[in-house]
Amino acid sequence: MTKSTDFNYYDANSVYGSLFFQFPKVLMYGEQYKHLSDAAKLAYMVLKDRLEYSLRNHWIDEEGHVYFIFTNQELKDLFDCSNDKLAAVKKDLERAGLLYQKAMHFNPKTGKNEPNRLYLAELDMQSTDVYLRGEYAQKEPQTLATSENPKIGRSRETVGTLATSENPKIGHSRKFVDNTPQTLATSENPKIGHDLDKELKERDTNRYNIDTQKLDFSTANFSPAEIQKQNQDLVNHANDFLTDEDSGLPVFLEPEAVQLLSFWCRTPQQMRRFIGIILNAKYRVEKDHKDIGVIILLGDEELRPLMTKALRRYFNVLRSNEKHIKNVENYLYGTMQNLFGVWWNKQAAREYAAKHPEEQNTYNEPYWN
Repeated sequence: MTKSTDFNYYDANSVYGSLFFQFPKVLMYGEQYKHLSDAAKLAYMVLKDRLEYSLRNHWIDEEGHVYFIFTNQELKDLFDCSNDKLAAVKKDLERAGLLYQKAMHFNPKTGKNEPNRLYLAELDMQSTDVYLRGEYAQKEPQTLATSENPKIGRSRETVGTLATSENPKIGHSRKFVDNTPQTLATSENPKIGHDLDKELKERDTNRYNIDTQKLDFSTANFSPAEIQKQNQDLVNHANDFLTDEDSGLPVFLEPEAVQLLSFWCRTPQQMRRFIGIILNAKYRVEKDHKDIGVIILLGDEELRPLMTKALRRYFNVLRSNEKHIKNVENYLYGTMQNLFGVWWNKQAAREYAAKHPEEQNTYNEPYWN
């Protein structure tokens, strides 16, 4: 039994010293984050580390998004910087779409002015970022003489320089090589011969068991060029399989709308995230106005072309005024919320008029604001 005096305890200093930040490589090497200053990258990691602090304080909004509540003075103390430096860091992160500040104003429920909320965005991992550093780690194609196996390399070198060697053991090896023609499989190094025999046997075995191997299509098994081709094919043909009713998938966008997304989204992940934001906007509208029975029917024949038109208008704003849109995802979310509100108001007005044809005054229609 270990004595208490011999036990290797953790003390406070060693625990604190073993804590560290996890720094994602995409933040350092990703093309979309190269322009960030070192201070902005460090600030992002500090805020990311504080997400746990937000959870402990229940700083989670109605949509389940985690936020921070910090005054400028608290942020300056946290980052150990001046007012100008803090403003530059926040602006840098906002431009990269990594930080969003939401003004809360006066809350009638609490009777107080609530502090602004800071939201931290997840890093956007591009398909090419997966192999970004791995490309520099790849070695040049090697012959057997320059391979990484030191034993194989030494064996070949020994045969080539035996004439000038003083090692009697090596000299004997040279004599053996001269007198007995050999293939590599029967050369002087028994380990090499054994490995090759084993490799050939395994190759024969794999030939017949190939259909029993598990499929693995993770990006780790493909080169950046292959991943790009795969993504491009899926995105280019998304309007074929995402809008196919026979596939069993929820279909609510027109083929024209899906094709429009394929012009802007570079990967299937981006397209899925884009569609997810549309669905979140729908659910939010229904939740906020469930008291008057708002239900958004995405498959409605009148709504579908309106969504296509709204998406095209959204992309037009981004392209023509992109410097003023700080968070394109939030802008998309608001755009779709407004569209669903307008559509439902028209549906409600139409139903009300059908039920009350004698009434011409429409001021009492159940609109929501």
